Amino acid sequence: MPAENAEHEGAREELAALLAAEMAKARTEMRVIRGLWVLAAITLAAAVVLWLLFGGRDQFIARASGYDAQVLLPAWLALAGLLAASAATVLFMVRLMRGALGNIVEKQARK
Repeated sequence: MPAENAEHEGAREELAALLAAEMAKARTEMRVIRGLWVLAAITLAAAVVLWLLFGGRDQFIARASGYDAQVLLPAWLALAGLLAASAATVLFMVRLMRGALGNIVEKQARK
């Protein structure tokens, strides 16, 4: 019986160590996701400001082709913002799925 308790305690300590490592990894992943969302917000806001206040919209409406930096820079910034937001969304969904699966595994391990 004491050997069984020692084995049970060892398994419990191992599970606690794995959970602590997973929590550290989750914090790091959430920092990356927040950073991507901040990057997306900044680039999209910059694109809107450049587009509306610095003549990008006016040049786009006035010309048929051959745009200057007034149009191209906000377009590239908006694309970068959309890519950052897409990456953040995908990473967040992967994090949620892995968290749900981790909860299932934890419940199974406790039984």
